[in-house]
Amino acid sequence: MSTIRRRRRSSRMNLGPYRRHELLGGVANYPVQGYDGYGDGHDTDMRKFISDEMRRDWTANRTVLLESWKSGKSDAEAFPNDTLPWLCTYIAAGNLPWACRHLD
Repeated sequence: MSTIRRRRRSSRMNLGPYRRHELLGGVANYPVQGYDGYGDGHDTDMRKFISDEMRRDWTANRTVLLESWKSGKSDAEAFPNDTLPWLCTYIAAGNLPWACRHLD
């Protein structure tokens, strides 16, 4: 009998929810534990943490992030397997994501 193998559906991105949230919204959100974003654990203004790593992440994931932004879907809808309920990015009509304004 042959076995059918199916790939697990996974995100096309290599960013976690904190970094995705910070690139789109420009604000760090620090929980009690498990934070793996760009910030220092105290300051929430992401302009202070612009780095080569952040620029590389934006360049590598720009297309997928812009698609999710333009879709108007919530994080839970756009990234169902990689969402944290306390992170939500508010999309203002006609505005670009934070990273477009600060990293492009």
